[in-house]
Formats: sequence, structure tokens, C-alpha cells
Amino acid sequence: TAATATGWHGPELFITPVENIGTGDAIHQAETTADGDYGKAGTLDGWREGIAALLPGNPLLQLAIGTALAGPLLAPLNIHTGGGFHLLWDSSNGKTTAVLWAASAWGHGAHFTLKWNATANGLEGIAALRNDGLLALDELGQADPRYVGDVVYSVADGTGKQRAGRSSAARRVRRWRVMLLSSGEVTLETKMAEAGKRTRAGQEVRLVTVSAGRTFGAWDDLHGHPSGASLSDALKRASSKHYGHAGPEFVRQLIESGDLDKLPAMLETIREHFPADPGQQARVAERFAIVALALELAAGMGLLPLAQGEATASMVGLFEGWRGERGEGPSEDRQILRALADFIDRHGGSRFQSVEVGAIEVRDRSGYWESTDSGRLYLFTRSGLAEAAHGFELARVVRALDGVGAIAKKEAGKHQHRKRLPDGSNPGLYWINPARLDGVS
Repeated sequence: TAATATGWHGPELFITPVENIGTGDAIHQAETTADGDYGKAGTLDGWREGIAALLPGNPLLQLAIGTALAGPLLAPLNIHTGGGFHLLWDSSNGKTTAVLWAASAWGHGAHFTLKWNATANGLEGIAALRNDGLLALDELGQADPRYVGDVVYSVADGTGKQRAGRSSAARRVRRWRVMLLSSGEVTLETKMAEAGKRTRAGQEVRLVTVSAGRTFGAWDDLHGHPSGASLSDALKRASSKHYGHAGPEFVRQLIESGDLDKLPAMLETIREHFPADPGQQARVAERFAIVALALELAAGMGLLPLAQGEATASMVGLFEGWRGERGEGPSEDRQILRALADFIDRHGGSRFQSVEVGAIEVRDRSGYWESTDSGRLYLFTRSGLAEAAHGFELARVVRALDGVGAIAKKEAGKHQHRKRLPDGSNPGLYWINPARLDGVS
């Protein structure tokens, strides 16, 4: 059988560009001669001793290798899209080392890890070769801010662009499932803002930002090394000497166990350790739970020197850290409230006119302001509110404002309230209390 895709081909065969794992007569027949940078060197024991031995007590390192091993679990778990994590902190703290170490499960740490400045088409091709595996990307700051959001969607959702061939006939659309591990000194939101774009909640959920600032750089337990830099150097050396064994061995033991059909139930058991609100939080919690499952399975196989339950506890801790930094409520709410607060901060004195008789008219008016005992209220016009929350539907904006009690006055069945103005007009306006715009932190 000619296998045109890597990854799972039934429950007993897993194909990479360089080997077949399990049983079944199939030959990988790729569109190109590229091997996706899969490769092997050294030994599995060398990898365990030089890298895996440093896992206990280091949650960020556990997240990295767990993400690398979670890719092969997606299909058996009936999860048809991927996603992943972005390790965020200042330069030279060890976050890139964590990505290299994750990559060493499947290939040479430095070669298997790509840069974010690769083209969208190039990343599609690599993602297809890494199907049911890991896509490791370093330096988000090098990405093209115009397209990076689309790349996150594409990579996580596992669907390439529809393209036409030389005869104008539609080419076969590339499809894949990968776990993504990224690192950088900026967030996706900051990078997209360089091109005047706003992140969507779907992008934030697909690429979850995790703080990589720990006790010693990216580490909590130095395992006898004098500094975080020393531990990072040891990991870098090991990831280029012993690599390419852990991922295939993990898959091999999964197949031999005969327990692939039990994985969904196992995930549900671990998922109970990650209490989360429905929606975006629940999706992120599931991502951490999948990583925890991969780690617990690998520890049970003897691939990783982790005590039972440690990996789950570490992932719960990282999830709680993410939730604490992100705040409660939908991501869109926070973006909308912050946008309105920033708009009032920038234009409150120049584009809002007092409702008092004889007040000086302002140019490009976005609304009016009225003094109350507790401070100013800003009375937005419909167009002013739409401009302040540019990129969001007005109904979504009003829902976010109403959810935190930021609409100070409204008429029955409406979110606006009429105001008699000095010129005799009586328009319906959105009465916004700026003190409530921090209602979602």
C-alpha cells in the first residue's frame, strides 16, 4: 500500500517519513523527497539519562516533552484538530532549550525545530509531514505579523489552502493533526498588533501562552547544575547527541499495549483534575489534560522518570497559572473592555462633548459626557462605539459591556437611553461607566 500521509494508518501502524512503527505493509510515498527532519542518533538510554532524568520538578520541561508525545494521541482520542502552547519570557532564559528538548523525541533538536519566519506554504508542507506528531517553532517575534494569525488557525485546524494545479484543476487539500510548541519573547497578540490586527479568541485558545519564567530561568529544579544556564547547556548538548528514539518508542508501546481504544476514558479521568468553565477555558483545560495523559502513559512505559501523578499535578499547576494570568470570562470580553478603556483614555477630552448648554463642539465627535457624583459617564453614539471596539460586531460589544454592568442607563428592552441635547435632538446613546471597564481582568 502506498501511504501518502504520515501518522496513523489503522490501530497497528504508524508511519513517519523514515520508518514504519507497528505492523502492516505500507510504503510512505511523499509528494517530495523531504523527510520532515525525522532522524535518529545515540540511544534511547542516552536520551533518558541526559534529558529525561531532568524532568522531575520541572513543569515546563514536562510540558515540552508531553506536547511532543501528545501528537500520536489525537487520532485515538477522536480529536481531529491540534493546537499547542507558546512559551513566553525574556531572551536566554531556557524556553528555546525546552523546545529543542521536545523536538529531540523525534529528531535532532536543532534541526527538527523550525523558525516562525518560514512561509505559510512551507509550514503547511512541514505540518503535513509531521501529521500525528509535533511541530516545533522558535522565535515568534520573527513571524510575519500580517499572516501569523492565519498560520496559527491553519496549523491548529489541520487544513491547508485550496490550490489549483497547472491545469486549473483543484489540488488535493493537505490535512494533518499536530501538536504545536512555540517559544518567543512576544505574545501572538503583540505580534499581530504590529500589523494593526487583533487576536481572536480562537487563536488564543489554539496557541495557549504559558509563562516560561520559573525559579531559575525556565527551570525549578537544577538537578545538581550550578545554574539555569548550565542545565540549559546540558540539555542542548544531549538533544543533539541522543535523539529520535522517544517518540517512536512511545508509539510502539502504545500499539503493543492494545489499549488505544481505552484512551478516551483515560483522558476523561485525567480531565476531572482540570475544573474549568465551559467554552474557552474548557478547551484549554483539555489541551493540558492531553499532555498530562501523554506524560502519565510515557512514565508508565518507563520512558520518563516521573512518579505517578506528578505530571498531572504539574499540568494542573500550569493551567491554573494560565487561568490566573488570563482572567475569568471570554477572551473577547477582555479585548472589548480594554479597547473601550483605551479609547476613552486617548480621546475622552477631545472627541466627547459636554451635554451642558453652550459647551464647545468637538471635531470627529464620538459622543458626549455627563458629570455625575461618581464621575463622568461617556455617552457613545452608535458609530463612536463601533469605532472604539473596531473589529467586533456591535451586538458582541454591547453584550460584553452589559455583562460587567458598564452600561449605566438603558431603556426597557434596549441597551441605549435617550438624552435631550442642547440642540434639541434626543438621540439614543450608549451610557458607559468607565469605572466598570475593568470588570474582566
